[in-house]
Amino acid sequence: MVMTHFERELKIDLVVAVCTCNNAATITQVLQSIDGIASRIVVVDSGSTDDTIDICESFGAEVFHRRWGGMVPQRRHVLNLCATHTWVLVLDSDESLEPDLQESVQQAVAENTAGTAGYEFNRKVWFLGGWLHHVFQPEWRLRLVRGGTATVHGSGGHDSLSVEGTVKRLRGTCRHDSWRDVGDMFRRYIALAKQAAADNRRGGSIGRIIVSPMLALFKQLILKRGILDGRRGFLAAVGASYGTLLKHLFIMVGRTERLRERAATDAAPNSVEVAGQGRA
Repeated sequence: MVMTHFERELKIDLVVAVCTCNNAATITQVLQSIDGIASRIVVVDSGSTDDTIDICESFGAEVFHRRWGGMVPQRRHVLNLCATHTWVLVLDSDESLEPDLQESVQQAVAENTAGTAGYEFNRKVWFLGGWLHHVFQPEWRLRLVRGGTATVHGSGGHDSLSVEGTVKRLRGTCRHDSWRDVGDMFRRYIALAKQAAADNRRGGSIGRIIVSPMLALFKQLILKRGILDGRRGFLAAVGASYGTLLKHLFIMVGRTERLRERAATDAAPNSVEVAGQGRA
């Protein structure tokens, strides 16, 4: 049951923290899913040119502008803005609470159990009109934390939170609208692979390029039983394999370019010396 505004102000000190940039396609569902359970909504936007900001403000959100510097610093910034609140619910701009999770969050915040530092819940992908019940599952994410206590970690376009103290799990599902369609999925994997290769130079060998994508596909289709998700599960598993392949290819390309630049730099002094001798 959703609380009235008066009850919310009296009983709940929960702020929702979201980072956005051109997320008009998904942000309405995100904000609808937390409407009525939070005393404040804080959005940090990194330059939206669509209707994202207008949509956020229509839900009463406070929108702050910050130039994009990566997901980790962006998340740290929005958490700092929310540090004085008792509880902070951290969501991506494509994550929304299903009714069962909405109820669990309300209960956890209202109980405010001493000694509990945070709560994690399961995130499940909604893709091509249905759930991925197996691919990527389970995907527990620490997202409900006490204000001013969470530390943000991450690289390669991904981030995670950690807290000191007891972390419990909430019943319910967080819906993740990761991709609009198959084309969007592949475009996002390209961007993530480039970022991952820039942040992590391990890998990129011929062996990893051949084996790692196959292992990623096997993991999602067989070990995670993604084959039971049907056509959408197969496509999502192929996408994960594709992203793994691209990451190692980008690492190999980056390593090759660095070696070429180093060779050119090492050869430069000899060229200068020979040129000087020729003029003498």
